[in-house]
Amino acid sequence: MRAALCSVLLIAGVLPLAPAAAAQEPGQQPYELVRELQKYQDDAALKGTRARKEQSERIARVATQLTQFGPQAWSDPRNVRAAVIYVLSGGDPRILRNLTASGKELGIDERLVKGALAYSERRDAEAAEQFETIDVEALDRTVGGHVALVRALLIIKDDQAKAANLLDRARVISPGTIVEESALRRETILVAKMGQLDRFDALSAQYLRRFGSSIFVGTFARQFAQEIVAHKYADDEKRLAKLDAALRELPDVPRIEASLAIAEEAIAIANVELVRFAGRIAAIDPKQYPQEATRMRLFEAAALIVTDNFDEASRALWSIDRSKLSAHEEALLDAALDVAKDISRAPSLSQAAAATETADKPAEAGYTPPVVSSAQQAIARVDQLLNEGAQ
Repeated sequence: MRAALCSVLLIAGVLPLAPAAAAQEPGQQPYELVRELQKYQDDAALKGTRARKEQSERIARVATQLTQFGPQAWSDPRNVRAAVIYVLSGGDPRILRNLTASGKELGIDERLVKGALAYSERRDAEAAEQFETIDVEALDRTVGGHVALVRALLIIKDDQAKAANLLDRARVISPGTIVEESALRRETILVAKMGQLDRFDALSAQYLRRFGSSIFVGTFARQFAQEIVAHKYADDEKRLAKLDAALRELPDVPRIEASLAIAEEAIAIANVELVRFAGRIAAIDPKQYPQEATRMRLFEAAALIVTDNFDEASRALWSIDRSKLSAHEEALLDAALDVAKDISRAPSLSQAAAATETADKPAEAGYTPPVVSSAQQAIARVDQLLNEGAQ
């Protein structure tokens, strides 16, 4: 649970402090530093302009800067509220720990400070208790969305319906921010697990349209594809047609990302038609997106290798440029090629039948020809790799 909670605003784990504080503008207040950090994170959510490592480093620098302010700065409620936002965004809780230890009046609801500190220190029950009685709608909008998001994550296992409602409120309170991105991404997957597929369809389309350039779209695409497969969209013509229409309306990047994820999930369960569906929807231009086109060709060929399209799939596998594959995908290619080689060495059905008829002695019960056994092992290896990739 903690791994998921610590990625509230998408930075997982306890972040190391930077060795030195970044230079700050003369007279800059804590709330201004945190506001700049939020803008930085919002750009990552909306435009995909920041890498996760960059965000981690930025948060660590802000931690160092915040600890350098004296008591006078913390007499301003805006600065204390900013410290709460910072900690709920994955920042170092040391600043709140120092503020609570000071015993001074902080000028904001103490439940916010105590709840944020408890949450950051993994005291989830205490955090939930502190936040439970807070009306997020009555809070300043700069912090209300954060609190709603964290409350949802704290109860998501015990009360999915309430968590979904809180996620909904979080994104309404904080539109166009990293809070909305995180809340919408989580709510979409949650309603799918609750069996609310119409709502899942609507929210997933909304996420891919609004946050298709987010640095977290890849994470979302994998979860999205898992739900598509789990709820057997391929067996429901109406729902598949609806998915088709929704994906085709998307810009290239989110459409391709989602289609590749669906294809990879589909081959993990040997659903050839869903892989083909994903390939058609992706409509990848190999000149513009060479790596993505190579990955899709791998998934399609791996799915077709044990069908009547063996020859076509085999040629496609041999033509794949390994330099455009990840280590996992290259291992999948090797396993699929092993299957292709073993199948090509296997005798045809007519040859096998003739050999059986002319054999001097019948085969022993349970006997499996070596070439068939080898092919079975190779296919099992492909299945294992696909299932590992889906996890």
